Amino acid sequence: MELPLALRHLVVYAGLGFALATTPSQASAAPAAAARPTAVVGLVVQLRDAPSHVTLARVRALGRDGAAAPHEAQRWQRLLADLRTDGAVLREVPQWAQAAPRRDPVGASAQVLRFAQALTAAQAERVAARLAARPEVAWVALNTRERRQAIAANAPNDPYFAGANGQWWLQPVGPGSNASAIADRRRGVPDFLPAWLNGSTGNASTVVAVLDSGITCHPELGNSGPACLGGAILPGYDFVEDSAYANDGDGRDSDPRDPGDWVSQADRNADPARYANCDVEDSTWHGTVIAGIVAAQTDNGVGTAAINWNGRVLPVRVAGKCGADVVDIVEGMRWAAGLPACKRSDGNGGCTEFAPPNPHPARILNISFGGSAACGALYQQAIDELRAAPGGGAVVVAAAGNEWGALSRPANCERVIGVGALNRDGFKSNYSNHGAALAISTVGGDDDDGAWGASLGGKSLADSGILTIGSGAPTVPADCMQPGANCYYYHFGTSFSAPIVAGTMSLMLSVNPALTVAEIEQGLARSARPHVTSSLVGFGQCGPSNPGRCLCTTSTCGAGILDANQALLYAASPSTYVAPAAQGAVLDTSELRAAVASGPDRPPQSPPADADGSGGGGGGAMGVLWLLGLAGAGVALTHPLSGRAGWRRRGQRPNTARSRRPAPRR
Repeated sequence: MELPLALRHLVVYAGLGFALATTPSQASAAPAAAARPTAVVGLVVQLRDAPSHVTLARVRALGRDGAAAPHEAQRWQRLLADLRTDGAVLREVPQWAQAAPRRDPVGASAQVLRFAQALTAAQAERVAARLAARPEVAWVALNTRERRQAIAANAPNDPYFAGANGQWWLQPVGPGSNASAIADRRRGVPDFLPAWLNGSTGNASTVVAVLDSGITCHPELGNSGPACLGGAILPGYDFVEDSAYANDGDGRDSDPRDPGDWVSQADRNADPARYANCDVEDSTWHGTVIAGIVAAQTDNGVGTAAINWNGRVLPVRVAGKCGADVVDIVEGMRWAAGLPACKRSDGNGGCTEFAPPNPHPARILNISFGGSAACGALYQQAIDELRAAPGGGAVVVAAAGNEWGALSRPANCERVIGVGALNRDGFKSNYSNHGAALAISTVGGDDDDGAWGASLGGKSLADSGILTIGSGAPTVPADCMQPGANCYYYHFGTSFSAPIVAGTMSLMLSVNPALTVAEIEQGLARSARPHVTSSLVGFGQCGPSNPGRCLCTTSTCGAGILDANQALLYAASPSTYVAPAAQGAVLDTSELRAAVASGPDRPPQSPPADADGSGGGGGGAMGVLWLLGLAGAGVALTHPLSGRAGWRRRGQRPNTARSRRPAPRR
């Protein structure tokens, strides 16, 4: 539930500033392709110290000359008279100049001011802001017209959705036969198509905050113009404090656009102290990719589909060149959930300016960045504060990391939805981290790395990756708004598993906005499908001695395989939901037999030591040597069903050297 607008505008922030580092963890139905504009048919206004409607009715019924009724009437008369002479209000509601708005009681003591014609949400917000600024007004809320929950009539008509090399990750589970072609097997997918057909295609009221590299314009997001706003993208914020790493010439501000996070050799030569431990690489445009997985425009006959057909993304920029500072992530987390966040420090522990209150608090936060240290007090405190945030609390979804080892943070924190990556057939991908703290796993693409990848030739266990939007430009964002622009890619990494879970959670809240944080977590776990198994000797369970492609268990990869269809059934009725009796698929394919015969996918992995010596306490900067590249390798799509056709950007393949930041898996 959103804070009343007046309270959001009148919050007084007081607190301490921080001064402390981490990198990225690295598609014909009933609804319209884009979210319909919200129709606002009135404003609900609560005056301060207003008597209840019951009290006023009693006074009138008894014919008493009590002070309550006349005094309240006078307050409203003054307020409405002022509204009718307020030019800013009349620009939005010109009909109020001729006649006072109709006023009806609602709730215990509030009044609804009626519009003769519906306003857009933006128009109503501006009028509400004028009202909320008045001293006699306690709060203002928009009276929107709710629509019946949308479900799909058919699969989306986006051309890249269908086919074994299309958006297989959005297609139904199956077939279950080991005899099926590997490209046709989908035993690890989340089952989104049945979820859309039976449960919900989502709505615009569920906001997913993407704490990442920022946002670029893309036609599939419906955002355009100088600010790259509109469509699925809400006004966000930039929390990257260091202006050099930010790459936009300034520090924290209200512009979350992604200027690019490339690092050149010239950067390293000019400032070796700053960039010596950063890989030379092109920009990832990582935040745009995450946003596309969650809320790209769907069923519009163009490009790719997304999880929430009408969802909205709140871009919170926390990352620039070389990754993201932990303090920037933490402040971004707080702001995204509607809590106070410092914009400018006095350098002596005080905050001289707070970021403006977030008008669109999110209950779901996606973080696809992380580091190798233990969770630490800073992260854990912020996570716990978010769970108690106004409006029902917020849930943090975090990528497990791509080092085929121990979980990165914040996925290793308590009360976080840590997400691991699976192959389309349901076993762990070659790169995904794993561990007991994981909450759940889902597909993340399984690239050609590992001994069971490209080296097996036609028996490779790799898949084509998570197909969604992207940008191929090395530095300046590609002009994806131009017709024919090639802005769709295959992606690999736990970075892209995390938003699949976050998007599922947004569908759950679309079905039932009253879900608590605990119910969301329980729903994901209770509705998950069992992990796949196998009787093949040599295809063992995941662990330090078997860190590559392996069989997941509940102690290494979370409660099970994400099941979006079942998660929506749970969301509709948490108290009566009963999970179907199910057994994990038993894998025994010709490709697996060939892989097992070749030896392990990856050699045993030794536990890493803390590179920065911090011990993961969260009290200081994370050493850049241990910044995890959770982003992911991207493959450009040059043909709708061309599989891996196109090019793989140089330097974007996983870097196995643990002594430096791994290259992004985009």
